[in-house]
Amino acid sequence: MSNLNRAGLRAMATAALGLCLGMAHAHAQTSTATEDQALDSLIREAMLYAYPYQEFMKMRHEALEVKDSPTATTLNHFRHSRHLATPKDRWANGPIRDTFYSTSWLDLEKSPLVLSLPETHGRYYVIAMIGADLNTFSYVGRRIGGTKSRKVALVGPRWSGKIPQVDQIVRAPTRDVYLNLRVLVTGEDDLKAAHAVQDGFRIAPVLPTTEDGPRLKPRAQDWGRFVDVANEALVRNPPPGTEQKLLERFARVGICGAACSWDKLPEPVQQRWLALAPEIEKNELKNRLNADRKTADPRRRNGWTPYRLPDGFGSNHAMRAQSAAMSGGILGLEAAEATYFAASVDGNNQALGKGQAYRLHLPQGRLPADAFWSISLYEFVTGGQYMVDNPINRYSIGDRTKGMKFNADGSLDIWLQPTDPGPEKRANWLPTPKENLFYLMARAYQPWPEVLDPSWILEPVQPIKPE
Repeated sequence: MSNLNRAGLRAMATAALGLCLGMAHAHAQTSTATEDQALDSLIREAMLYAYPYQEFMKMRHEALEVKDSPTATTLNHFRHSRHLATPKDRWANGPIRDTFYSTSWLDLEKSPLVLSLPETHGRYYVIAMIGADLNTFSYVGRRIGGTKSRKVALVGPRWSGKIPQVDQIVRAPTRDVYLNLRVLVTGEDDLKAAHAVQDGFRIAPVLPTTEDGPRLKPRAQDWGRFVDVANEALVRNPPPGTEQKLLERFARVGICGAACSWDKLPEPVQQRWLALAPEIEKNELKNRLNADRKTADPRRRNGWTPYRLPDGFGSNHAMRAQSAAMSGGILGLEAAEATYFAASVDGNNQALGKGQAYRLHLPQGRLPADAFWSISLYEFVTGGQYMVDNPINRYSIGDRTKGMKFNADGSLDIWLQPTDPGPEKRANWLPTPKENLFYLMARAYQPWPEVLDPSWILEPVQPIKPE
């Protein structure tokens, strides 16, 4: 073979080798990118799964361990709010003004508890029983059980001892439980009577108990602590066996209970947590309700987004996490108990506020509900969404608003603007902020069947020129 031919073969071989190496390098890069995407996806999935457990423990810690907390209380006792919410109340986003809230944190590990329910003589109330995964597992109240006095035993998942004689037994899925009680208030002149009803709700352990609380203190924006708090919560409150396969997958990114911790994670996984978690919380959880959000929302119609919550989140861990992030400590009820509609834009998809005047028309003169209904207004300010300070101290309009003027056909117009609309409209005036954006929250408690139908929606908020 000639030297020329040998040189040609060597060149071809070199080129082929270079091509193979290039392909191998490209394949390695592709594989690495795919692995990174898979890791990021797993961290996101694990974070959304764990988020409610961590939020539950954060709220529990603030209530039971922080003495000057606005939710401070003691274990296995009710803490009653005693005043109707005003613009000064910043303990939760979008606080309701229709009811008093009472809350209680329970530990059912060492003894069942007996919940005494008073006779409320038809007054609306509901107690939502919420587990450590932030699923509401049971209700008692006007809709379920009526308003006669009775006793309910709450029993932990691992309790095998004696259960007292009561009217109803509720077996909780987790040892740690949060009770959220709402009692209807008809107005400022009803405070004393509503307080008396609140005081009639009592909790008593069957056996003497000593507190055995979580060891770790939650810390905001500390994602290593987030992982460890979630794992401690999972140890205290083991998820159902059907979720065991999930925890086996999540173990790679540090969420699995006793066998997992932040310190055991490889540094690259820790770094991905630190990079991803803030963005997930901000973009997928905390900003679900945005002041000027105009992006397409498949559920939004007429400017309103309905919230017909299921009676349980099931395997929809993203929805469960979003509910935990948006609640500010007050968790939504299932649709049959209460259906909600939120509007941060008008019928033209323009953000509500900036001094603009509006009309909201209710063809039926109300929201169709058996217990009560209301439409409340909250302005967007730094740190949250709260009621608007105004000269007539009106923060919502509903079935208990006195003196409203209805149209000849029975319909109702609500006037939304920062300035007084005049004597003819003042009775139906819901004051808005002069500068900030705002949103409306319509609430229908024990809604009629038509409201539960996905096709039902309120009429759009219409911009008008103030007179």
